[in-house]
Amino acid sequence: MNLKEFLKSKLFWRHFLVATTSVLLFLWGCAFFLDMYTLHNEHVEVPNFQGIYAKDLDKFVEGHDLQYEVVDSIYNLKLTKGTVIDQDPLPGATVKHGRTVYLTVNAILSQKVAMPNLVDLSLRQSTSLLETYGLKVGMLRYVEGLPPVIEQLYKGQKIVPGTMIDKGSEIDLVVGRGGGRGLIPVPDLFGLTITEARKILSSSNLILGSFLPDATGQDTTIAKIYKQTPGINEEGLYSGASIDVLITGSEEVLENEKTAADTLD
Repeated sequence: MNLKEFLKSKLFWRHFLVATTSVLLFLWGCAFFLDMYTLHNEHVEVPNFQGIYAKDLDKFVEGHDLQYEVVDSIYNLKLTKGTVIDQDPLPGATVKHGRTVYLTVNAILSQKVAMPNLVDLSLRQSTSLLETYGLKVGMLRYVEGLPPVIEQLYKGQKIVPGTMIDKGSEIDLVVGRGGGRGLIPVPDLFGLTITEARKILSSSNLILGSFLPDATGQDTTIAKIYKQTPGINEEGLYSGASIDVLITGSEEVLENEKTAADTLD
């Protein structure tokens, strides 16, 4: 029997059908096995763990067919202590049954920092230093004396530098008002350059704070002031206080600001 006759014979087609069926059954079996192994189309949606207390997590995951693991703990004053503040995967994600969700919890115990020494520093320096330590300026009390900080208080009591306190605490300051000379009127810096403003402020025992240029990108040595904080209509300042300003190289911006100020007046 030659090849052509063999291909037309029943024996060939019988073997061909058997081989084809065997291959199809094998492929179907592989696909079925993979579906079973990977739990194909069997998923669960990750719930929102954020805001749940760590002590309640075991009860919370009941019925969700998920595992959880606390992998980090940080301290954030603005969030509730002892609760979940972050998770991976995020809420709403679709995952396999039994998947572990990794959690970050807000610490129950406050982080401690050492109290810095603010005495003899200016109010501006004290504020910056407190922020560096993660502390805040509380109440300010002005008394007769030189402008630097005279005393530092925590919860109404003097606090010694180096004392460990909760991060985020407020520190009250007793500040000298400048030898009883009273409040200094806020000078009008509109239209002045930075150099001119510094001279005016220096003559009044005030200092220039931050100066931010606008989008015109003008050279700051020739740009002019178009806004200031505090403004000229606000209460006077104590000696050594600072004034923050905005500067621009645009005459149009200056004119618009002047027009707006005249309208308010």
